[in-house]
Amino acid sequence: VSHYCEAIALHMGMSRAVAGRLKMASQLHDVGKVGIPDSILLKPGRFTEYEREVMKQHTIIGAKILSGSNSPVISLAAEVALTHHEKWDGSGYPKGLAGEQIPVSGRIVAVADVFDALTTERRYKAAWTLDRALELISQEGGSHFDPEVSKAFVALRDKVEEIRARFQPNVEPEPEVASEV
Repeated sequence: VSHYCEAIALHMGMSRAVAGRLKMASQLHDVGKVGIPDSILLKPGRFTEYEREVMKQHTIIGAKILSGSNSPVISLAAEVALTHHEKWDGSGYPKGLAGEQIPVSGRIVAVADVFDALTTERRYKAAWTLDRALELISQEGGSHFDPEVSKAFVALRDKVEEIRARFQPNVEPEPEVASEV
């Protein structure tokens, strides 16, 4: 996630220093999950509505853990932890922020985090192909994601492939299967 964030930030014209801080800060985006019970965090299947609401608290827990620091990186990490599940259209959490109310750091991490989640095999799902994940990121620009961040990420396809190859070398997504509908 951190390398995708750095690449997006640089592509969007942010300085190397800002992109570097975001790269470091984004590594802590899910630190609040330490406050989520293992029975939920490690559940192999879909969450119940109650479990989903408990899981959403990781954003608030993470921001609390990281708040109050004098370090620019840790302060940015607190911002990211709190806002990386907000959605451009206001339907995200924890505050239901919309558009530019969401700090650009949270908007960037949102794209990188979703892409990473989609393309990584989990106990409960197979990894998506690069094409399928990039298509979703593109389609969700303007609703789930900041459209400019979404466009920047899709434009970075070669860099994204390079990052994936470097940090997920054993990922072999299942081949696309045509629907029989």
